[in-house]
Amino acid sequence: MCTSAVLKPIAKIGRALLGISKPEAPPESPEATEARDLKKEMIKEEEQKQKEERQRRLQDQIRRQKRGGAGKRSLITGQGGGIGYFDETV
Repeated sequence: MCTSAVLKPIAKIGRALLGISKPEAPPESPEATEARDLKKEMIKEEEQKQKEERQRRLQDQIRRQKRGGAGKRSLITGQGGGIGYFDETV
């Protein structure tokens, strides 16, 4: 068990018994709130771009799978062979 997990409740009880309230954070400046909002907006835009990119890649992958017979051909298992293929029946 972490020491902070033990000490935090004790500190809370001590403050309550002594009537001490937890100090409140000072209000944020307008520049800080604007910067935070701008950062959140940029993160949303990046997530949207990534989502669109994932969707586009998925569509490309599906489109490639739909084309039948576009894959590589095997010279060993195929019937036609390839350049330099020696057929014993000839």
